[in-house]
Amino acid sequence: MEGFHIDRRGALAGSVALMTASTAGAHLPTVRRLKPAADSSQRVWGEKNLRGLMNLFLPTFREDGRTLDEEAIRHDVRHAIAQGFSGTMPMINWTVPGDPNWRELYRIVIDEAGSDLPVHGILAGREVASDLAVLGALEDIGAKLVLLASTYPSDSSADQLYDLMAQRITSTSLPIMLYAATGRRAFPSLGPAGQPLDVYDRIGNLENVVAVKISQPVSLTSTMQLCQRLGDRLSMGPVNLDFLPLLARHFRIAWSGQWNAEAVQTPEQQLGNRLLEACAGGDAAQVDALARQIEPVLSHFFGVQAPVIRKGAHPWQHNRYYQWLSGGNGGLLPRDRHAPDGAIPVLDAKARAGMRAAFVASGLEPVVAPEEQFVVGRSAWARGVRASDLSDLPYYSES
Repeated sequence: MEGFHIDRRGALAGSVALMTASTAGAHLPTVRRLKPAADSSQRVWGEKNLRGLMNLFLPTFREDGRTLDEEAIRHDVRHAIAQGFSGTMPMINWTVPGDPNWRELYRIVIDEAGSDLPVHGILAGREVASDLAVLGALEDIGAKLVLLASTYPSDSSADQLYDLMAQRITSTSLPIMLYAATGRRAFPSLGPAGQPLDVYDRIGNLENVVAVKISQPVSLTSTMQLCQRLGDRLSMGPVNLDFLPLLARHFRIAWSGQWNAEAVQTPEQQLGNRLLEACAGGDAAQVDALARQIEPVLSHFFGVQAPVIRKGAHPWQHNRYYQWLSGGNGGLLPRDRHAPDGAIPVLDAKARAGMRAAFVASGLEPVVAPEEQFVVGRSAWARGVRASDLSDLPYYSES
């Protein structure tokens, strides 16, 4: 275990203290910020493309809950571009590799994205052979980066874990993003708070490893340790933006991605992108000002998302509602058969009102439209589909 743990509230208190000192005219010590190397073609690509927010792309299905709604998917690609996102990653829970919808979803997203939005892939298997097959398919369809989110035996030794990761990484020339996480993707015997720092240190020397996504529930202490160990080679992307006022004073943090980035900004008010741009540029005063503005919506998102992630799932309909509030297609997602029983909360009227209030508190303007439009999705709504046409309203309550 770590010697101490700083949770989101503790981190926020520290950030506020820094902001107070800054606005009061106190002189912060000048430090040399650690920044990633650009010593391979993949890392040069990462330096150019890993900036601002990147989102997790959620599929949309027609009324049968199985057929992809191409019109709605293309709407959401255009919405991601309008958000200024620098990448997107299709979520595979409903379109697993091997399902024809897996390739079809990627085809639609990549076709609509063109050169305006790099599309990322994900490896999430348990077996090397199956992950290598997915990796080959991702190369064929034109993915630009791969998140390494495979699951490994929890009792792996450091050498075993390195070998399992390296077999996947060295089989491709695509840029690879590591995933520092908690729960079943943590390794308590290999490092503080389950982060296998020595393994990541070794794997970070492979030239096509370009970045680390640091999951939202990872503590500030562990995030600092990861940045200190890897930030000289890899581009570090913490999901928990509350940490940025502190991290940006010591490390070059330029991006955060592959999560529900629509929860903290709109196309007209790109708070997250602006915050990360200030972080990358080392503009502490601007970081502090934007951190204050984004705090209400960010804090609300953290309260919704983090407890569910710790249970091994995502609050899918809440995430979908956030996306719709900023102009996305919306539409209820089917039930997630990969999630533990009871882990996914129901999106009720109180939750929806709370999300709207958080948007307003941060100066964001949520959409004004009938709630039923969200339930069926914008594209289906325009086709005349209504909630009564759906056979199931998973994880959703009108009241």
